Amino acid sequence: MKKSILSLSVAVLSLFLICSCKDDEAAVLSTDCYINSFELGNVRRQVETVTSAGNDTIYTITYNASYYPMTIDQLDGTIVNEDSLPVNSDVSAVLVSVESSGSVVYRRASDDENSWNSYSSADSIDLTSPLIFRAYSADYSVWRDYTVQINIHQQDGEVFTWKKMMETGAWASADTVRLAVKDDCLWLFCRERGAVRLFTSLLTDGTQWTEQTAAGCENADVTTLTMFNGQLYMSGMDGTLMTSADGLTWNRVAAERPVRLLTADAVHLYALSDAAVWRSADGLSWVEEGLESESALLPEQDFSALAYVQENGLYRVLMAGNRSLMSYPEDDAAMLWSRTSIEEGGAAAWAYFNVSPDNRYACPQLATLHLLRYDDVLLALGGASLDGVSHQSLDALYVSRDNGVTWKNDGIYVLPDEVSGRYAVLSAAVDADYYLWVVAGGQIWRGRLNELGFVHR
Repeated sequence: MKKSILSLSVAVLSLFLICSCKDDEAAVLSTDCYINSFELGNVRRQVETVTSAGNDTIYTITYNASYYPMTIDQLDGTIVNEDSLPVNSDVSAVLVSVESSGSVVYRRASDDENSWNSYSSADSIDLTSPLIFRAYSADYSVWRDYTVQINIHQQDGEVFTWKKMMETGAWASADTVRLAVKDDCLWLFCRERGAVRLFTSLLTDGTQWTEQTAAGCENADVTTLTMFNGQLYMSGMDGTLMTSADGLTWNRVAAERPVRLLTADAVHLYALSDAAVWRSADGLSWVEEGLESESALLPEQDFSALAYVQENGLYRVLMAGNRSLMSYPEDDAAMLWSRTSIEEGGAAAWAYFNVSPDNRYACPQLATLHLLRYDDVLLALGGASLDGVSHQSLDALYVSRDNGVTWKNDGIYVLPDEVSGRYAVLSAAVDADYYLWVVAGGQIWRGRLNELGFVHR
């Protein structure tokens, strides 16, 4: 049966190729005029960087472009790399490997029929503009043409690009803010002089914000805003729990204990209460989680937490925050804890990230600390350091590629210059299109790593 299906497939392909070939008169029956492989060789590329002295410099590298496959469309007669080559790639002289059923010639698509060049795998080819590659049969009686196009990114994929969306005084005097993404909208909750205010904007816009009336959340601690099972949750300033389906009408949850919400995965809400970490599947009943270290190491302020799946398939919930410098003047890093389980929401104890003496890249003690999951890295940002000396407000995006052990400023993930050192209420969120939204006082910024915006990643 498998042999019959394969034979039929070969027959159909042969018929297609036969009908695709042509001569000056009409279609000719032949299977000997097609290209079945097209591969690029090494390509030079200019790379821009900054020296240790802070000077801009440009150098040239060579990379193997065969890692960017060329797709051959036998129906349309096109050959193209769907995954574009890196920015600043020089394709003016590239060796090309072509496998064909017969002889191959080529010319620029803009040239006339008298401009054919004989193809040789030993001769470099200028691929800066579209080319026509022609495959002849062995007796040159029939042929097939292919248009070859090389796509090159026009942006450096490793550049984080920011756009200032707007600036307003509507919430600039708020004490705290929290930004969230829900139902293709941005939701900005503010607490200002004891009152809660709500502003919304479409994700496709971000420049026009409308103030909404939110009822039932007058006592909310907006920094606890959490999404769980399609609902929004917040803790009150007194530890009460409230929920809303539309973000406008909030109802109190009859929780069995006062809690300070941290985050949620698909199975549980996670919260702090009575110097312990708790989880709940419905917001009503809460189960205390185990701690592998003493509870005195739990954060007391500047809370941030997130739940995500690691590349190895493990489920992790990460919590960070600070302790009071008045009570713990020896602290020189944020308090980080995590739980890791094989199954989402599975039972696990929380482990404290004890900072080793040789770790020079511990998570900094930032006011209004924010943790975010961005593609396959973790980001941290916040206001000034608690000691007022170590870090300025919004001085950097700190990047962790090891699930929270080290946090570095790698020069790729950067904040816009205009907000650096700016003391302002702060919040941030990431949407499904990998845009990072940052609220810094009355300013709204949207940024994205260029490569995550490319159509073909």
